[in-house]
Amino acid sequence: MVFDLLQIVVAVQTWILSLWWLWLFFILVALSYSLWMAYAQDYYKKSIQWVMLEMRTPRELRKSPRAMEQVFMSLHGMRNAPGQWRDKYWDGETSRWFCCEIVSFGGEIHFYLRVPKGNKNMVQAAIYAHYPDIEITEVSEDYIHRFPAKVEEVEALGYTLFGNELILAKSDAYPIRTFYDFETIEEEQQLDPVATLLETLNKISPEENIMIQILVRPTDDSWKKASERVVEALKEKARTEYTTASGKVTFTERTPGEMEVMKAIQRNIGKPGFDTVIRYLYIAKKEVFTVNFARRGVFSSFNQYASESLNKFKHNVKAWTTSAMWDPPFVFPKQRVKNRKERIYENYRRRWLHEDSFTGKLLQMKFADWGFTGQRAQAKYVLNVEELATIYHPPTNIVLTGPLIKRVEARKIGPPAGLPIYGEEDEGNKLPGVKK
Repeated sequence: MVFDLLQIVVAVQTWILSLWWLWLFFILVALSYSLWMAYAQDYYKKSIQWVMLEMRTPRELRKSPRAMEQVFMSLHGMRNAPGQWRDKYWDGETSRWFCCEIVSFGGEIHFYLRVPKGNKNMVQAAIYAHYPDIEITEVSEDYIHRFPAKVEEVEALGYTLFGNELILAKSDAYPIRTFYDFETIEEEQQLDPVATLLETLNKISPEENIMIQILVRPTDDSWKKASERVVEALKEKARTEYTTASGKVTFTERTPGEMEVMKAIQRNIGKPGFDTVIRYLYIAKKEVFTVNFARRGVFSSFNQYASESLNKFKHNVKAWTTSAMWDPPFVFPKQRVKNRKERIYENYRRRWLHEDSFTGKLLQMKFADWGFTGQRAQAKYVLNVEELATIYHPPTNIVLTGPLIKRVEARKIGPPAGLPIYGEEDEGNKLPGVKK
């Protein structure tokens, strides 16, 4: 019997090996498909025309982040998706994304929105509907072009950089603390969630620059199914079965904390979500560059959204621009740092949203930084409109760094119908940067 079984196994292996050409055919077809989709989608993305908008707020803005939540609701409604097979497989159409950016040039803070040109008017309408006093201007020159295109060129000018991405400590089913946790009835006790970040961006010297981008792409409801499974797992964990003389009895024992966690998750999935990537760069003169501020400055500002029972942000240590000999894979530490700097600097300039496909990751490989690690795959996650409005919204009048933010110095009334609202950018309003 054993001999017959061995013969069967050998026969099956021989048959599989004899059809090597068939398996090779299927592998080549799958690889060709993946390569074609990567090319078509990259071509589609490069065909998108972008505009850079700057938001300038009045000094007495009293709108809470609730208003920005409604703006993100409107942005989610602009989601596009391929309708026919030609749109997806030939044109390579993918959902377009938006880039929310907070930038500090030596302590001077700017709020930017980079949006597809076709969505510009809809984005402006969504913001003006909830922030009628905000001034939105189209920036003629993208500020990132004020910096050299390559890391080597940046360092040749006497600067150095640190870059990283922030990821979630748990599954995106668990929400972070949102602005609802910062609100109070008494006006004098009101807190603005973005205040800590702006104060940090203010405390830098003229030779330092901090750039934060929050890439958001409207997503469908598929992420909610995974979140619902998390809730079901928590429910099962709380159930206990006891066997009695009359049969099995099931008891449900939940602590108040567990009840709050389940309520928070269900509240989280009750609102639209965005695929999100948070990435930042710290570029400074070598004389004033400090690794401590680079690593912990921005991160500490995002730590105010942490909830130990729910979720929080943490460093993506597989992506940050530092490495040592004792870090895996234990070879070429200097080359790894160089490649990581090149990767994150290039991704920031491109406003690149992480790809899901194997080929997309393959095309992003560097010599000593392949980018296939588990944590790198978690760099993209889902935040809902409430969470995004918490970390990105126009600062209110209670923010102490108000005088250092580009603001509207006087409230403006609406112009007559048909009159152009904004003219050309004045010559005295040139963007700062490394290149002069």
